[in-house]
Amino acid sequence: MARYERSERDFYYKMLVTMVVVGFIPAVWSEMTTRSLTPTAWWCVIGSGLCAGLYLFFLAKAFESSDFTIVYPVARSLPVIFMAFIDVIRGRFLTPVGWIGILLVAGGCTLVPLRTFQDFAIKKYFNRASLWMLLAALGTVGYTSLDKIAAEVVAQGPATAARYGYMYFAISLIPYTIFLRMSKSHTPITNGKTMGWKLAIPAAVLSFAAYWLVLWAYQLTPFASYIVAFRQFSIVIGAILAFIIYNEEGVAVRLTGASLITTGLILIGVWGR
Repeated sequence: MARYERSERDFYYKMLVTMVVVGFIPAVWSEMTTRSLTPTAWWCVIGSGLCAGLYLFFLAKAFESSDFTIVYPVARSLPVIFMAFIDVIRGRFLTPVGWIGILLVAGGCTLVPLRTFQDFAIKKYFNRASLWMLLAALGTVGYTSLDKIAAEVVAQGPATAARYGYMYFAISLIPYTIFLRMSKSHTPITNGKTMGWKLAIPAAVLSFAAYWLVLWAYQLTPFASYIVAFRQFSIVIGAILAFIIYNEEGVAVRLTGASLITTGLILIGVWGR
């Protein structure tokens, strides 16, 4: 949806605004009633929201500067590996099989968006968008690390995850808006019109619901890297739907990538602990 009208920065802005406006009253009232977020969790969500705002902005910049088939695998695969090292630093040591699973997932992410094996070339991943892709990946590592810490100090349960998730998106709107206004072309034009709200609204619902589940999952496992890896199964689903609905090309390379991701997740799920 972000790519549909090639107005990525405008799209993410409207998506965040929709979340903040729609969820303000229920989220604030619920938190005032329950006080489920501890002081540590508040510090984490502030830092996490700042990282998320920067991540979305740099991701939009990367999409505008390079091809989707290059930006997407880099932005999705690097955090999987980075978070594995973060887990180790925090004393959450992955098993050898878990490491193999992490590497298979990361490798699969680099293949699924391609159309042929010949499309894969190292030089394609080092271009004018490289800095934006790296910053987007680091933003993911930042908010993931902080959200995992917060998940360990709050009252457990889906309701707390939802309240934290709202604060996360609401805070991310602040740095995103600042960077958007600082950029020279912050009002993208497509066919003479700025992008409307028709795609931003369903995107807000889907994005919030998806990350709410992720935050809830953080409460259930000590390994943040495994959750990040399992998020990439969406790529497998997307690849299969692309073949069924759109009859897209690249069956061989994309099924190979999807198989690597699936195999990696099976290894993590069965022998990762």
